[in-house]
Amino acid sequence: MLAGLVLVALVVSAAVALPLKRTGALLLAAVSVLWFLVNSPMEGDVLVVVMPGHGLTAGDLAGVAGLLVAVAGWLLADG
Repeated sequence: MLAGLVLVALVVSAAVALPLKRTGALLLAAVSVLWFLVNSPMEGDVLVVVMPGHGLTAGDLAGVAGLLVAVAGWLLADG
């Protein structure tokens, strides 16, 4: 249940990140990192193996996308 709530927070923070400029980018980055910590019930298949027992899973893609949008939002913000 916690993972589901964090996923909802990730989607909502992505929706408000760009209008909130750098504050939104920081919020989205924080929720994206939190997603990596709680997403184990929703991980799915391993897409890329980094080392035995560790890799990038389908569930991790939401956090990766959130971080990419956060970086773009930070870079595009007007100071």
